[in-house]
Amino acid sequence: MFEKGETASALAEFKRANELVPNPLVLYNMGLVYAAMSRPVDAVDSLDAYLAQATGPQRAQRHHAEEVRAEQATRIAKLVVKTSAPASIDVDGIQVGQTPLTTPIRVASGAHIVGAQAPGYLATRREITLPGEATQTIEIQLQAAAARLAQLWISSSPQGAEILVNGKSVGTTPLSASISVDPGELQVEARRAGYLRAARILSLGDGARGDVAFALEEDVTASPSSRSLLRVVASEPGVEIAVDGIVRPNAGSGVSLPQGRHQLRVTLAGFETVDRAVDLPPGNETPLAVILVPTAQTRERYEASVHTRKVVGWSVLGAGAVLAIGGAVYAFTRFKDVSDSRSYLNQVLANENDASNTCYINQGPTYQLRGCDAIKADAQNRVDSAVLKRNLGFVGAGVGVLAAGVGGYLLLSASDPKRYRREAEAEGTHAAFWLGDGIVGVTLASRF
Repeated sequence: MFEKGETASALAEFKRANELVPNPLVLYNMGLVYAAMSRPVDAVDSLDAYLAQATGPQRAQRHHAEEVRAEQATRIAKLVVKTSAPASIDVDGIQVGQTPLTTPIRVASGAHIVGAQAPGYLATRREITLPGEATQTIEIQLQAAAARLAQLWISSSPQGAEILVNGKSVGTTPLSASISVDPGELQVEARRAGYLRAARILSLGDGARGDVAFALEEDVTASPSSRSLLRVVASEPGVEIAVDGIVRPNAGSGVSLPQGRHQLRVTLAGFETVDRAVDLPPGNETPLAVILVPTAQTRERYEASVHTRKVVGWSVLGAGAVLAIGGAVYAFTRFKDVSDSRSYLNQVLANENDASNTCYINQGPTYQLRGCDAIKADAQNRVDSAVLKRNLGFVGAGVGVLAAGVGGYLLLSASDPKRYRREAEAEGTHAAFWLGDGIVGVTLASRF
């Protein structure tokens, strides 16, 4: 699940595993998942628990945990919240404590919505941006209210929808904070060009919280001129492309969408998930190139496979070349044996006496009279043996040439071992051009 980009599901499985059988390794994995989810506070807590419990010679793993923990710690800020009356404090909609706080609240660096709620007071929201490794104090003055306002949290898919509460526009999704409304019956609407209007009626009491999530449906009757064709070309095959949370298997060839902003997600096992917001102009075709970045494990496996392929290619090429040369040399040296054996056979046939079935065989200074059948059979065996040895040499040479060809093919067809490292190792700004499905792409990269 983690390699597929399903970090939330992976985290749930790790938590359940740790509940069933507590193990430091699970805490280590949870820390890595939290880091991937940009939740540095939880990542540091999990890795601290792992480092406190881990035993044994797992030095590389422990060193990696320490590196990740140190990196995540730089992304944590501390927030001190003071209120004019005891109140419940929430950060981004999650309750984190009650004032007066005994310790600062640890949060991830970046923008946050801090809320304070107390009985008899109006709920208050404050947006704050915190840098990493900083401590900031905010003071919230709560205003007393005879009737507490209700809080309405609204989201939509796709984003970019105008939200109306009781006919009054309150903003466009995604909303940065909840909407404070008077208690009672509310009519909430979501509108966006190219989609059907969606409405919801709900009733909220004093200080109540209401959550409304709209899943807008496309308006099939909308004018084609108000739609746009999105074509997504990924740098890797087999990717899963989702637009506004819906998987679009034909996004590579083009998918028709209403104009405006859409949320694109491209996932592939072993690669980092790409999330991107795209704005589609009406009536145009929008090509979008997506470059996927492999995980460290994927890059290592890829480079190891390329290295293995090259080692095998050179080995087969070398062995084939040696066999081809050796077989050819052996075959040519057998030509003299073939010639000599055939000369001997011709001599036997020339001296054969058909009447008496006898042959005069040159035995140095004398001639010997022997039976021709045995002599001819021996001479023919010499010829056959010499020819077989010569042919075996040629066969060996042919097998060597074939093996060398296979080795050469393995080398020529091997991928670039630094394919996924060029971006990381490149200094300065550079450009790369590429083609895919009829689209010309250019990638600009720079180190920051």
